[in-house]
Order: sequence, then C-alpha cells, then structure tokens
Amino acid sequence: MTLEKKFFRSGLISLAILTGLMIMGISLSHAQYWQALPPYNILWPLWSPALSPVDPVTGISVPLINELSNDTILPVQSVMAWDPAQQFPWLLYNIPSVLGGGLSYFSPYYGHNPWPPSYLTDPVSGSPVPITLPLGFESLPPPGISEFGRFYNPANIIYAILYPPSQFNYSFTSLLTPADVWGLPTL
Repeated sequence: MTLEKKFFRSGLISLAILTGLMIMGISLSHAQYWQALPPYNILWPLWSPALSPVDPVTGISVPLINELSNDTILPVQSVMAWDPAQQFPWLLYNIPSVLGGGLSYFSPYYGHNPWPPSYLTDPVSGSPVPITLPLGFESLPPPGISEFGRFYNPANIIYAILYPPSQFNYSFTSLLTPADVWGLPTL
C-alpha cells in the first residue's frame, strides 16, 4: 500500500470516528426530543431549531408556543406536532382569520382538516381528550427527513392552493421547508 493510500485511509477512518462522536454528542445533548403541549398532550419537537429555538441563557430548546388548541396562532407555519400512536406527525397551519381562524392539520392520508382530529375531542361535551403518552415519550426519536420530509412540500403546496398567498397576505416562501424544520443548511 502506498503512503498516499495510507493517509487517505487513515483520514477516512478519522472522519468516520469524528462523525460518530459528533452524532453521539448531539444525541446526548438532546436528552429530550419532545415536549407534550396541553390540552391534548400532542408532542412538540424540541429537536427542531425553527420550532424550538435554544434559549441563549439556559441553553435549552424552548417551544415557540405553550399550548396547541384550535385557538393557537402559530408564529411560523407549517409546524410539526405528533401523537406517537400515529405513524406520521401532523403539519399544522393557521387558517386565515377572515375565514374564522383556527388551525388546520395536514395528514399524508387525509389532507388538510380543521384542528383537532375528532378523536381528540369528546363528542358530547366538545372538551379536549388528552392522549395518553407512552413512558419515555420525551426520548422518542425524531422522524427521519427522508421518510417524513417528502410530505412537507406537497402539504405546503396544497395549503397555498386552499389559501392563496395573494388573497391571504402571506408569502409562499415564508412556509417552513423540511430543511428549516430539521435545521439543515441552505444549499
């Protein structure tokens, strides 16, 4: 083996070790990936810098909102929230106030619907029915961008068709992308 090949090989091994250590460090620094938000106990992603920025004083990720109800106004959209009993998280959007306000959620199976899903509301009283979270829900891994990220752009496009930016005074480019939510650098 030539000297150049040895350096190249040792460089690849060093890079692999460094990458592994970085991943372990990121995993350890994110001991909690999710936070339950009242009144439904829906999980909010603490791992997303766009949805839970790090407080510069404490160094802890803080959700942009304190609760997730139909009256919540999202400061950014689309946001991700999850019931771990469901296969995929939901993407949540503001319904324009001129149409009554509230939230809509996008499901890969059912499209956009008014928030909350029917199973989260008592059919008689209309009051919230909080989900029962599994033990250790805080440590559930984030969804992979490759498996869930592919739903983001179609959900944004459908939202823009339902609520055209020109009519409802927002910019299509203001809608978060998978890269924004997962904290990936812009290409």
